[in-house]
Order: sequence, then structure tokens, then C-alpha cells
Amino acid sequence: MKQFSILLSTILTASICFAQQSFKVSSNTSWSAENYSVNSGKSSSFTISSGATLSINQSGVSCYECSFSGGNIAISSNFTCQSCTFSSTTISMSNATLTLQTSLNTFSSVTFNVKGSGEILGVAAMSISNSTFTFSNTSELFNNGGALTISGSTLNFNDSSYFLANAGPVNLENSTEVLIGNGATTSKAYIKMNGPSLNVYDNSGIVLGNDNNYYFNWSPYTAASTNTSISTSPNTLNCGGTNPNSCQSPLVYGPATINASGLGTFTILPVSLSGFTAELTGSEVALSWTTEQETNSNYFSVERSQNGSTWEEIGTVAAKGNSNTVSQYGFTDKTPLSGVNYYRLKMVNIDNSFNYSGVQIVRTTAVKEISFFPNPATTTVNVSLESTENATSIELMNISGQVLTAKRISGANGTTISLDVTQYARGMYIVRVINADGSSTTSKLAVIH
Repeated sequence: MKQFSILLSTILTASICFAQQSFKVSSNTSWSAENYSVNSGKSSSFTISSGATLSINQSGVSCYECSFSGGNIAISSNFTCQSCTFSSTTISMSNATLTLQTSLNTFSSVTFNVKGSGEILGVAAMSISNSTFTFSNTSELFNNGGALTISGSTLNFNDSSYFLANAGPVNLENSTEVLIGNGATTSKAYIKMNGPSLNVYDNSGIVLGNDNNYYFNWSPYTAASTNTSISTSPNTLNCGGTNPNSCQSPLVYGPATINASGLGTFTILPVSLSGFTAELTGSEVALSWTTEQETNSNYFSVERSQNGSTWEEIGTVAAKGNSNTVSQYGFTDKTPLSGVNYYRLKMVNIDNSFNYSGVQIVRTTAVKEISFFPNPATTTVNVSLESTENATSIELMNISGQVLTAKRISGANGTTISLDVTQYARGMYIVRVINADGSSTTSKLAVIH
């Protein structure tokens, strides 16, 4: 009996080892039977190096209890995953179906972009956390299995993509946003709850971007934190809109929000601004910004302030008007104020309605130019400052940033200051001019003996 127990234990251990396999993807690799022999009954882990891509482009690929982490995954053929885990990876899929089967399938810290007629088909429970999913063209998320829990994530449905749930419950938790349409007037994206319950927790919700985007649900949804049932059928929100069914149950058309507080409406801004920067380049400030889409936008007014409260227009830039693509804009402030400059954009619509961007702050220096003679220096270096308005002191530092000597600056319209460098070793040093507002300008100085 003892020998039998030892033999059984050995067999079980061998079976467990045989059932587990690991793969390291360190360079761009296509899935094939030769590279990855993954069979039903074996759990497998794939660790993908940063910058590397695992391409699933073979027909009929199936993976059981597989985990994928890191790097990139490109899916271009139908892929079946059973009880799989995806973490800290970027997935792209076009014109293919990812079918999720068996028990729970999870996505954690994943960026997933689905294009063309791509489909994520869940026929088992699914969990999405701290992730961003973006659906474009006619792609879809189809939950046709168990519970779907989305936590701390953003799901974007653009163009004519959609979210269809035949199974559930569907739970939106921890500030999850489901964005149906990006505000573009051509988007016909929608969300349809075809039977399952929808539970919306605090700070989570659904946004319908325009009057072509809709939410469909015959049943009330639940504000889960307070266990409150909220009915959306019938509703009178946005009645009289351009869509002929905008008042017909059980549809809710945008622009609208659906959250734990109930139905709400909002105004579409003329511009969806995705980036705004301001950088000091020499004596000028270069401003740049990006829009994701524009609806009846007219122009951008570039405003500047020295105190953050009183603003002046320093220029305008024409907008594209209506656009569903990424657009880049720029403006250069050739004469920034001395010291601190605050910048913002006033985004003006064709009906003169407007909205403001966030504020960017740039510190300029009153010292327009630092020059040395001689450079390299042997005994004494003369530091010439073209303008010293508001400049308070000049410092000589070693390459580690330690201040070796400092002098006060007096005078306003240019001056020359001498620094003795005989006591310092041969090498590279830094001269820094400090202004009254705390900003500074630096330049390198070579010392030789």
C-alpha cells in the first residue's frame, strides 16, 4: 500500500507538471503549432517582453486556462479562450472574434482596441478592471454568457460600434465610464440591455454622446449603492430631437447621462480637447493642442495672464468646424511676459457659445542671454547678461549642482560680472542666473588650467 501511495503521488506530480507550461515571447512572434503547442487540459502562461508582439493569426486557435501578461497581442483571426487572464498588456483586434468560454475570464490593466467588424464575445463570466477598451467602426462587445463586472475602467464605443448584453448581471463599479459615441454627429453607437439587469454604482455611469446614440432597456436599472430602481421607460428626455424615435420606449437618446442619480442631459461642447501644452523655446512660448473631434466649432482664442485671473487675447486660430479625426493646432507667443505666464484656450462655437481649456503655466526669465569670455576659462571668467531686469543673483555651481560661489546683481539693462575660477579644478561647471520670481536660466562653462 505504501508503494502504491508513492507511485500515485509520483504520477499526480508528473501530471501537474505536465499540465502547466510557460512561454516567453521576447520578440515579434506569430502563433503556430510549432511555437506553442497548447492543448485542451493544459494551462499555459505567456510572458511577453516590452515592445514585443504576439500575433494570433492562425485559424482555429484555442487556449485553455491561459494567462497573458506584458507586451502586445495582435489578433487577426478568430481566437477562443477558456478561463483566460490578460494583464498589463495592449491588445489590438481587427475583423476577428475573441470568444471567451468556460468560467471566469479576466482583463486587468489592459488596453484593448477593436476595429473593423471585430467582436469580443463573452459566453462565460467576464471581469474588466483598470482597463481601457475602445471599439471603432462596426465592432462590438457581446455579453452572452454570465456576469460582466467592469471596475475602474473606460469603455469607448465610437462610430457604429455597440454594446449588447443578453446575459448578466452587468455591473459598473469604481468610477467606470461607458461612453457611447465620442460626440461626433456621425456616430451611431448604442448600448442595448436585452434582458439582464444593470447595476450602476456611485461615480459610474453611461454617457450618450449625441442624438444618434441610444440606450435600450425595457427594465429599470439599479443604483446599486442605494439599491434604488430607476426606470428609463417611458422617458421624455431629448424629445423632439432629430432622431425620429427619440421619444419612443424603451429608447433613451443622447446627449444624456445614465448614472446612480438617474437620467441627465448635458451640452455637447464644440471641441473635444485631448491635449494642450505650452513650452518655453528660447525667448518664445510654443503652444500646441489636439482635438479628437469638433462639432460646429469656429475658432480658438489664445488667452494669456500674468496673475491667473485677468486675461487678454493674444491671438486666434481658426478651427476645422466639424471633424471626426484627430487635429493638431499650434500658436507661438513671440513676446511672453517676464516671469510667470498663464495660458488658456477659449474654444468658440459658431453660435458664439464657448468653453475654456485648462491652464498651462510657463516661467520665462528676464535674462535673455548669457555669454562668457573667455570660455573655456583659466583664471577669471566674465559673465555678460544682455538684460537683468528682475534678476537677483548669479551662481557658479559644479556639475552636481553644488553652489560654489554666488553674487548679487545690481543694474537693470545689462551688466557684466567677473567670477574668479582659479581655485576650482579643471572641468565643466554651471552658471545660473536667478530671478525674483524664482525662475532661473543656466548655461555651461568649461574651466581649464
